[in-house]
Amino acid sequence: MKKFLIGMFTLAFYSLSYSYINISPTSLDKNIGVGAYEEFTLYNNTKIPIRYKITPMVMNEPEIENMSQWMEVYPKIVTIQPLEEGSFKVYIKSPNKSKDGDYGAFLNIKQISAPKLKSDEKEYISSGLTVMTNLNMGLYGYVGSETPNIVPKDVKAYMKDKKSYIKLELENHTNRLVRVSLELEDEKKGVYPVGEFRALKGQTLEIDQEIKTLKNSKLAKKLIIKNKETNQVLKSITLK
Repeated sequence: MKKFLIGMFTLAFYSLSYSYINISPTSLDKNIGVGAYEEFTLYNNTKIPIRYKITPMVMNEPEIENMSQWMEVYPKIVTIQPLEEGSFKVYIKSPNKSKDGDYGAFLNIKQISAPKLKSDEKEYISSGLTVMTNLNMGLYGYVGSETPNIVPKDVKAYMKDKKSYIKLELENHTNRLVRVSLELEDEKKGVYPVGEFRALKGQTLEIDQEIKTLKNSKLAKKLIIKNKETNQVLKSITLK
């Protein structure tokens, strides 16, 4: 499996949208074998109260196992006042002896409006609702090895149109997805971020990325590859 990525790691989104959802973070990428927790924040930049209903959904994606049945969401409905923010929590724990590999699910986030209701969630859901936004946000987790095995190949720093670039392939030899960050280092140990990338099991990423903070690619002496989840240095490669 070989895919071309530029910039940040890719993320699965499917949206039927009539308004804008502002949410952070937009990923999970954690070990659901030991239990994965994340808190998401929704922002209301409008002048009216907004309510969201959050529901796990199956992700039908080849080579990705389903984890929606293990997802716990609290609260399932979030009400946010104008110019404020609200949050909800997601916890996922796969059963013991789940097979190694990549897992995924959608979080369906619906913006709903019932301004005259001041009752509890049960009455709220059963009343007539107006769906304003319907977003499926793709989340990924994994079961597998703790330490990633990432193999970089054909690493090259170069100049183009007076801009600095780094080009390489990243092969994921781990039995699950890996999220990594790349940065360049000069001889004075100055650090120049390249970006964050996700590689699924068996995937090869082809990266050709501009380093906007580096004026001359010849100043780059090392490429540092880190496990984004733990900040552990996976590879340190001397550039020629």
